[in-house]
Amino acid sequence: MLGVPLLALVALLLCAHACAAAAPSKESTSSPRRGDAVAGVAVRRSVRDSGGDEGDGRGDDNVDDHGSTQYPPGGADRGFPSYEEAEGYMKLKCKNYEVTYEQIEHDLAIHRQLGTHYNSTRYAIKWLHRRNGMPIGFFGGRAYLLMKPDWKNLAHHAKLHVAYMRMMVHLEETFGRAIPDVVLVVSSADIPRYVSPRLVNVSSPEPQLPPTRDSGSGSKTLAGFVPGPYPVAGICKSDFWPDMLLIPNFHFHMKLYDSVSLAPIHEFRKKHPWATREPVLFGRFSHYNLMREAGDASTYKLGQKGEDICTNGNATCMGREHFVTRVAKQDSERLDVKFAGMQPMAGHARFKYLINLNGQSISSRLEQLLPLGSLVFTEASGYYAYYYRTLLKHRVNVLEFWRRWPEEVFEELDWAQAHDEEAEAVAAEGARTAATFLTGAGRTCYWFRLLHGLAHTLRFEPRLVKWPGAKLVREVLEQGLQHAPGGQDLAAASSWAP
Repeated sequence: MLGVPLLALVALLLCAHACAAAAPSKESTSSPRRGDAVAGVAVRRSVRDSGGDEGDGRGDDNVDDHGSTQYPPGGADRGFPSYEEAEGYMKLKCKNYEVTYEQIEHDLAIHRQLGTHYNSTRYAIKWLHRRNGMPIGFFGGRAYLLMKPDWKNLAHHAKLHVAYMRMMVHLEETFGRAIPDVVLVVSSADIPRYVSPRLVNVSSPEPQLPPTRDSGSGSKTLAGFVPGPYPVAGICKSDFWPDMLLIPNFHFHMKLYDSVSLAPIHEFRKKHPWATREPVLFGRFSHYNLMREAGDASTYKLGQKGEDICTNGNATCMGREHFVTRVAKQDSERLDVKFAGMQPMAGHARFKYLINLNGQSISSRLEQLLPLGSLVFTEASGYYAYYYRTLLKHRVNVLEFWRRWPEEVFEELDWAQAHDEEAEAVAAEGARTAATFLTGAGRTCYWFRLLHGLAHTLRFEPRLVKWPGAKLVREVLEQGLQHAPGGQDLAAASSWAP
């Protein structure tokens, strides 16, 4: 596992290189903000010099088998199918979810600026393969698994990968050849697990990395490091990783979100009218601590009265522990927030106010709370999921707190109790937002638009011949999974829906 300490070490070692190359402005040395330009573009170097590509023999991502073809930014010469004319796009009414695609545009900004290169892609695949990363390629509208899964090493992440593999097959069935040829890594990790291009990228001078090992089993040295941006898709990021491509959480599929959470919205409202709900802020949680990159100012957390609650070189913050054991106990009459006494999600609907606290990064319980019709208090964080920044608005469909201090929860609770009609409207809008945009169709369309956007940033032509070990995802699920360690249980027990 590539732990936070390794990333902190790499950040220290590379800071001098990136800063010297870029001569950054005063703004670029501050905490990164959404939309910030990437530092380090003054010196352009060939990707041929970025480290060898084992198994390819050339190292240059822009050269074809005859050593001649160069693909310009945007892949203008490759030709792409039109996403708007795809039958599946029209059938799912993907235009209805246009607002959510704004996140895709932000995620792809650095990819468009610097290009998504072949060697960077190969490096990301090799590095993340044993760190909960799944290399996926679409060729001719069909989904391929580019490397054999290490099911044993994946452990509990195996079922998460199976959920995403089923989504790849669903995309294949829905859009077929309307999907452009593209390669990416789908990660099930809670946070990005690679060196941020804010520290070093393909426009920076050649980094000189030491042979450092992480704590994962079978880990290898960083020799041959190739900088990003990387075509890596995951459930959560902060602005510290501008190249991470956000995707819907695997729990949408595994917890049958549309039928279990969205379908009963009217029933929740009918069974628990607003006036009958208990005026208590309710929440039940497991013991998780926030994981973070020590150099990422956007995810740093302070406790009540500015208390330092982060440990391990600021790589771990005890957010949940601090809130449950310290903050909530200051007003136990209005806050029922505990680690014990878990309840089914439907039972939460009898409370007027519900709280969402971050886990190791974001928490997927937020999208489960929104449809219940209660007013959702959600912990603000530098981490965000694919829909947070495009759909969620403070005092419109959620209440945010802990933007700086955890005590803000009391201020928001005071406001909600003093403005009951407005609070009810915010709660209703939260449920409407989920029912309108977080549907299976909306998530499928999001994936399709993401694949199209990423394909346009590739500075190489993705070809199946480059991946001799690739297998059709459909065949892996139907045949290969049965022979994997624990594969029969994975195939039989995994609930799934688009």
